[in-house]
Amino acid sequence: MTTPAALYLRSSKDRHDVSIDAQRRELQQLAKSRQLSIVEEFADAVESGKDEDRPGFQALLKAIRDPNRRWDTLLVLDTSRIARRRHIAIVFEEVECKRHGVRVVYKSLPESDPVTEMLLKSILQAMDEWHSLTSRQKGLAGMRENVRQGFRAGGRAPTGYRLVQRATGAVRDGQPVTKSVLEPDPACAEAVARYLRDRAAGVPRVRAASAAGLASVADSSLIGMEWNALTYAGHTVWGVHAERDGGRYRGGAKRRPRSEWEIQRDTHEALITDDEAEQLLRRLEAKAAGRQARAAATRDRVSEALLGGLLYAPDGTKWWAERDRYRWDQGHAGQRSIARAAIEGPVLEQVLADLASPDFAHALVEGTRAALAREVDGSQLRRLRADVAALGTRIARTLDLAAGLEDPSPALRRVDELELERREKQAQLQALEREATQARNVDAITVGAVQRVLADLAEEAKQNARSELRASVIKLIERVELDPRTLSATLHYRVAAPESGVRVASPRGFEPRSQP
Repeated sequence: MTTPAALYLRSSKDRHDVSIDAQRRELQQLAKSRQLSIVEEFADAVESGKDEDRPGFQALLKAIRDPNRRWDTLLVLDTSRIARRRHIAIVFEEVECKRHGVRVVYKSLPESDPVTEMLLKSILQAMDEWHSLTSRQKGLAGMRENVRQGFRAGGRAPTGYRLVQRATGAVRDGQPVTKSVLEPDPACAEAVARYLRDRAAGVPRVRAASAAGLASVADSSLIGMEWNALTYAGHTVWGVHAERDGGRYRGGAKRRPRSEWEIQRDTHEALITDDEAEQLLRRLEAKAAGRQARAAATRDRVSEALLGGLLYAPDGTKWWAERDRYRWDQGHAGQRSIARAAIEGPVLEQVLADLASPDFAHALVEGTRAALAREVDGSQLRRLRADVAALGTRIARTLDLAAGLEDPSPALRRVDELELERREKQAQLQALEREATQARNVDAITVGAVQRVLADLAEEAKQNARSELRASVIKLIERVELDPRTLSATLHYRVAAPESGVRVASPRGFEPRSQP
């Protein structure tokens, strides 16, 4: 009997070795070898893995969160299919999948003990990100060189211009290589020029558009034309827009400062003067700066609590985040609150200290070894295997019987009962077999190997911006115990393998740096 599973497929380029079809074939073979039945598929064709804004990936997340999902195993070719940003891949697997009981199986990862698997994933995810970054740098360098030579670096022609191809003098595969440049579009160049000149002179946007015959053009498009003022002044401009990270612009602004733009002057015929372009850009930049300042103030007021959902009293009751404080309120049992900064700062300091501590790495290794090294009962394994096989035989015979009955309903109900029993036995068998594999591989868990992983986690936490810190905290910490009476705290980490049941606490408690 096979276990249901789903596939996730992603290709950023339609090369034969990483195409959707090639991935599907390999994962179908993997499913067959592990007795898995593919019941659902999610795919993103020609989609970048640098963020989560992909239709197939979003559909996958929705399915994972669906309690009526038909599968609990997700097959993926390799770690880079999920994402080429390490924090995205880790949060996807460690938070989304584990929270909802989904096991991710990568074809590129051999079956091994949990700590070795964690090491392999860390290495592969780092390589995925390195490959993504180096490929991106090569592409950006080529585009920058195009701009320096006066050619376009891709994209459509702005309204008022059209693209024309020019030979570069190079030949590829026997054909001359051409690149695009801009020339005025006779159909609308004069209208665009008039609109921009009026706007530079201070004419309101609606009136300027109406006078130029552009009243039907959307307001957002008119604003985009104004931001392209240097292009309309005859210069090729590149690198204007900020990079996206997780669907948001880095730095909070859509466009980089003008000092970072790549500008090649006098590459095509101008529609307006440099002075007019400067007037347009100064006005736009002043408005953008005001909006950014207001947005930053709003973000500061409503920023997400770093320990939201992780802070508990020793008895298991929760501390709640309220504005700039955490509050514990149990009515008759008492109330207490503490400033966010008073607990969040010490937690981060303690995490970094623990990750650098040899004692912490040693405690993690010893605890994990103790959990994995217990002897598996061979007779119980053999009995479960026999039970699963016998139930499979009974199910097959009952189905044969049902096929010859005028009313097969009673037989089919019996099949459902037997199938439920078989699944329970199969789950017990898989758990015992996993324990046996872990016990055989217990020597692979070394203090040195774990210290290297912990050092990587510490370095990542140090480098993360505030907006990314919460993802790192969720990845590392299972909960923080904060005693409402003494305000002493203890960290409990997720680093150990979930299957082992081991949970490692900070070697010592610590006190928040200030009282509430």
